[in-house]
Amino acid sequence: MKKNKFISLIILTTAFVMVGCTPNAVENPIVITAGIAKIGQVLDNTEKQFQLGDTIVYKFEVNSPNGIAKVEFSNFEGVGVNQKAPVVLSKVESLNGTTWTLVDTIKNIQTDMRYSVYIEDNNRQYKTLQVNAYLDISRYLTQTLYDGLPNGTSKTFMNVESGRTFFIANTIGDPTGIDFGFAYLENQPTVLACLVSFDEYWNTGNYSSLVNNLNQPTVFKKSTVATSTSTTWIKDKVKNSADLKTLFDAASNYPSILPLFPDSKVALNIKSKDVICFKTADGRYGLIQVTFVDPKSGSDKNTQKMNFAMVVEKKLSTNN
Repeated sequence: MKKNKFISLIILTTAFVMVGCTPNAVENPIVITAGIAKIGQVLDNTEKQFQLGDTIVYKFEVNSPNGIAKVEFSNFEGVGVNQKAPVVLSKVESLNGTTWTLVDTIKNIQTDMRYSVYIEDNNRQYKTLQVNAYLDISRYLTQTLYDGLPNGTSKTFMNVESGRTFFIANTIGDPTGIDFGFAYLENQPTVLACLVSFDEYWNTGNYSSLVNNLNQPTVFKKSTVATSTSTTWIKDKVKNSADLKTLFDAASNYPSILPLFPDSKVALNIKSKDVICFKTADGRYGLIQVTFVDPKSGSDKNTQKMNFAMVVEKKLSTNN
């Protein structure tokens, strides 16, 4: 017992010495303020959304008492699967002075944009700050979901917020991040190619492990608006989130396929040129324009796929 107490005392003493020797952190004196808003409105850096075609103003102001050694100004275009690599728009070194200001305008915004500044002072201290110009909708125009790949066993699932698709193994870690999956039910002639709400996907007879109360429900409705296989249609039809709700409200319920799929949990018998409206578990509206469905035929009978364009209402806070 005494030996154990002695060892504990050494450990505690060592820990105390290590903490006591840690130098005090030097406070970073650089101050960056920023704001963004639709033109004519007050600039601030709260999270907000814009609509296609808006003109947006943003501003950065820097105060660095130790001088400014470097400024990098960059932008990031797109979110989710649309995100592109960051681009350094300007880089300035060895500025004479302690302040720096940038004011600029985005005219006729057509995609999500993020702008960032990196400031480094003469003492090698640095800070960064970012403003976000997020649209109220996300457009993913070249999407594909599969029921079976060449081995006939793999199916894919959709996260509508990011536009990313996942295999079943990817859904296990975060089932709440999946909205629906694609299936081709050749033994159900009234269903065939279908989108299935993730909370009901196990009823397709695949992946029984998906019986999980964490899985998210999605409601589908069928629109009767005329369309085409060109994605120009969906770009012209949906300009903002209000358009998505209007189309959803005007669409018809898909029938329940009992005992498999209750309450419009499946968009069934999907064909090219179909328009599918949906509502996510967190209440956001979306629209799918089907551009191609590969039936269970052809040289590779193990692979069915669905090509489509999708527009979805964006979350207010986006972390992609």
